[in-house]
Amino acid sequence: MMLALIFIWLHLVPSFVFGNGYNLTIEEDLEIERQLKLLNKPAIKTIIENGDIYDCVDIYKQPAFDHPSLKHHKIQLRPSYYPKGLFDENSLNSSKLMHVGLQSERCPKGTVVIKRVRKEELIMGMRSTLKHSKMMMMHSSSSSSPNLVHINSFEQQWAIWHTPYGENYEYYGASAFINVYGLPQLTNTQFSSAFFWIGNDDDDKDHSDQLVIGWTVDDSVYGDKNTRLATSWTDDGFRRTGCVDMRCPGFVQVSQDIPLGIAIKPVSTYNGPQYGVHISVFKDPATLNWWFVYGSEKKLVGYWPNKLFTNLSKRATKLHFGGTAGFEGYPDAGLPPMGSGHFPDEGANKACVFQQIKYINAAQQSLNLPIDELYPLSSYPNYYKVGPLTNSSGTQDTFYFGGPGGPVSS
Repeated sequence: MMLALIFIWLHLVPSFVFGNGYNLTIEEDLEIERQLKLLNKPAIKTIIENGDIYDCVDIYKQPAFDHPSLKHHKIQLRPSYYPKGLFDENSLNSSKLMHVGLQSERCPKGTVVIKRVRKEELIMGMRSTLKHSKMMMMHSSSSSSPNLVHINSFEQQWAIWHTPYGENYEYYGASAFINVYGLPQLTNTQFSSAFFWIGNDDDDKDHSDQLVIGWTVDDSVYGDKNTRLATSWTDDGFRRTGCVDMRCPGFVQVSQDIPLGIAIKPVSTYNGPQYGVHISVFKDPATLNWWFVYGSEKKLVGYWPNKLFTNLSKRATKLHFGGTAGFEGYPDAGLPPMGSGHFPDEGANKACVFQQIKYINAAQQSLNLPIDELYPLSSYPNYYKVGPLTNSSGTQDTFYFGGPGGPVSS
């Protein structure tokens, strides 16, 4: 009798309050629990650092292999080949390049480190209807007529350098040193990021394939205002496929100490100590997988298997480098700061910087992007700007970007 009364009560009560005032229906709560079970695999060991929980998961039982295309995937433990010249100039920023990864210990051999997803994070993601748009590359038919994202209560702006758009261009990877800043002043509806984007949607417009790699501050995704190492991927512009970090099956983790989504500390300060990350992503010529490698020491983080993609399974046709910022929800707080929160003309140690920008060609060579084949784009120049490409140690590979943001115009 008691069980029957409880069953009836559960169906009569439409929702209940969880945590920070989120109203969940019973069906939503059950779905969240189901997703948590899928994402958070059984841990052989658990490590807690800076308030985050990291699970050491059997490398063969990680979430990637829940993807239907990866059921029989053979794990690639290391790239078959490194692009020529990719790591030759990392010493330029050796004093600024920071260690990213677990500080106290690494996961045991045979396991990989995966940041545990908290229930609150999934709830915020579920209620965020445009949660992936904030990582999308700028879609534009030309550099002079961008299509800004401004949908209902969602607004996003860019300050980037980008390659031309067109199927005649081909890229097999990219790399850059990205200055890292903290932006604790952001509200829980604002986001601000520094990324590079690798994309291809020229052969099949239904498959807007892209990889996004860099850092972000996004309370609505991570539940705090830490600056975090962030990635995302999609095969169709985030309509049905892809996600941030490892929040859906896809990315194959191989690192025992560098998890996606980890907080980056310390961060740069205005006119003070400067820090940054050096990130490389390239297509393995043998397996065609897209590898993510960190720093001059060639630390292997993992890879996106070639089977995840349609257009990127062949090559990329566009690259973007720079920042994006915006908000979702009520625009009361306006557009947030981007980069360091200062315009690029303030220069070194004050504005956020990209350096050592490279692309990988079909011959697996790491090369400077030709200056005459890059275009600057500042979608809201009153608030955000991208500075000129300048010469750094003999190569034209440096630019500053960012701005303070400001109120949203009516």
